[in-house]
Amino acid sequence: MKTKNIIILSLILFSLCLTSCSKKQSAWEVWSPDKKIRITLTLKDSKPEYKVEWMRNDTGITVIEPSPLGITRKDAAFTSNLSFAQQSEIKNIDDNYKMLVGKQSEIHYQANEQTITFRNADNARIQIIIRACNDGVAFRYCFPEESKNIYTVTGESTGFKVPVNGKAWMAPYDKVQVWSPGYETNYKDGIAIGTTSPNKQGWEFPALFHTNNFWILITEANLDSTFYGAHLEAIADSGLYKIRLPEDEETYGYAIKEPSNTLPWSTPWRTIIIGETPANMIESNMVYNLSEPCKLNDISWIKPGRASWSWWLDHSSSGDYKKIVPFIDLAADMGWEYSLVDAGWDVMKNGTIEKLNDYAKTKKVGLILWYNSGGPHTKVDATPRDRMFDPSVREKEMEKIEKMGIKGIKVDFFQSDKPKIIGLYLDILRDAARHHLFVDFHGCTLPRGWSRTFPNLLSMEAVRGAEQYWDTSFAENAHNYHTIYMYTRNAVGPMDYTPVGFSTSQVPHKTTNAHEIALSIVFESGLLHFIDNSKAYKALPDYAQSLIKSVPVSWDETKYIAGEPGKLIVIARRKGNDWYLAGINGEKIEKEISFGLPFIKEGDFSVSFICDGKDDKSLIHEQTGFKPGDTLKIKLLGRGGFSGILKKKKE
Repeated sequence: MKTKNIIILSLILFSLCLTSCSKKQSAWEVWSPDKKIRITLTLKDSKPEYKVEWMRNDTGITVIEPSPLGITRKDAAFTSNLSFAQQSEIKNIDDNYKMLVGKQSEIHYQANEQTITFRNADNARIQIIIRACNDGVAFRYCFPEESKNIYTVTGESTGFKVPVNGKAWMAPYDKVQVWSPGYETNYKDGIAIGTTSPNKQGWEFPALFHTNNFWILITEANLDSTFYGAHLEAIADSGLYKIRLPEDEETYGYAIKEPSNTLPWSTPWRTIIIGETPANMIESNMVYNLSEPCKLNDISWIKPGRASWSWWLDHSSSGDYKKIVPFIDLAADMGWEYSLVDAGWDVMKNGTIEKLNDYAKTKKVGLILWYNSGGPHTKVDATPRDRMFDPSVREKEMEKIEKMGIKGIKVDFFQSDKPKIIGLYLDILRDAARHHLFVDFHGCTLPRGWSRTFPNLLSMEAVRGAEQYWDTSFAENAHNYHTIYMYTRNAVGPMDYTPVGFSTSQVPHKTTNAHEIALSIVFESGLLHFIDNSKAYKALPDYAQSLIKSVPVSWDETKYIAGEPGKLIVIARRKGNDWYLAGINGEKIEKEISFGLPFIKEGDFSVSFICDGKDDKSLIHEQTGFKPGDTLKIKLLGRGGFSGILKKKKE
């Protein structure tokens, strides 16, 4: 009898253990290394979902409310009827790497990660990988089985449910037209969370939110040629923003939006940057941290730099040798490394591209050549066209210009985020690297970490930039957009805005001249295109010319100082021992700002500032000193700005 009771008791305890284990296996938590951020994955009613919390005084504050997960293949769905299969141990990630361009040259990255495997009703497996780091969280899907068969993803249930008691800064995804989509619509400034996009195509990444006193930036990272570039659905009921695939009409029927691949197969990282202040948006390297390490064995030939550019003032100039020569001279006079020769150089009059290149060599200026990405995916007929699309043609062209000594290429008009076009970007980067050519993409998608994987990618457009001064509305509001860009578009990768214009191309700029100069520091890009001509730059005072002659394009460190999207940004970037400061006013009202530099702990510095003068065209030069603990004060005109350099005094 005693033995029988022991057996029964053992069975009861075993049953309770199974029940307990079962309950535990319906939720998985991963914490950031600093224990401030927690992502929780839950299997609720056989459907996967997640939530994100920020821990404050042992209390979790919701940053992302319970949100749906799941992905669908043509042969299998992984959105419901899932059961737990297994889980990995939580993996500690501790990584050090260097960046050739970007906000920071040496990066130390820490995170915690767990992989949870589920089975659907047909016993097919899906893995959801969740990762938490000190500046946010990320997750991705993986089909872990091995198969040489081709599988196709047809949809994604992923969503981001943002608490609605706050504001959003978002840009509508471009409508498909001849000249778009290229992520070039205007950002909406501080709209209500959950607002429906004015375009049925939805919203672009990245999307910025301020809610529950937290800042949240949602984007994606580590996109490869096996997948699509995603954006967000137009409707976000109750703040639930869902993933949307590329638009069917992109590429004019050439390519499909649904990706296909063999197994195993992993998706890009869905990425959420989080902070109590906007500093994390500005300073985060999370998109790079999640991306593949450098694939190039030798990067010594890649030289970030500054370039002159003639096209902004005269669209036909690139087809005329005589009109381009002064811009090569400008680059030489200013000490800039490059000059960009834009569309039409292949039918140049009064000379040839070979002759122009020989002239540039005498001035020690490297040339960058523009190309239409070509192929059936774009209807833009600007030339040279169809030299970058076909692999064999591209190889011959790159081999030719490498022998000429051309330094880089600007490739334009991609017009789609479909997998085939994502593959085209990456093929161009690989081939360009073999031929020692750096790359600047225009009319393009959003940066998703490729500059880490392929350091020859110095910049990307994916922004409504200074060339849009043909648009009166853009000119009227550019000061506002500039401050929003810093917390959104430029927060996730290099941005070729083409700044520092004083002349009138088509519509006069309304920003002050000090604001324009400040953009050379505020905006981060490994290739900095100065858009004006020699007359405009030579008319500047010597102290202003000195700054734009010497401004770096790669940084050792970046610090947010003050600001809010649409209103103000004040930023500091370090190169060596020197700190470059800049700020721009996103509003039309005058401001007086004061700020310290708490990240400077020691040393004695001299400070040289370029500030707004009495009106939008005038500048003043202020010089002072700075020691740790000091406060700096600056006056900004409406739409104004300032820039400056802190140089450490020799001991």
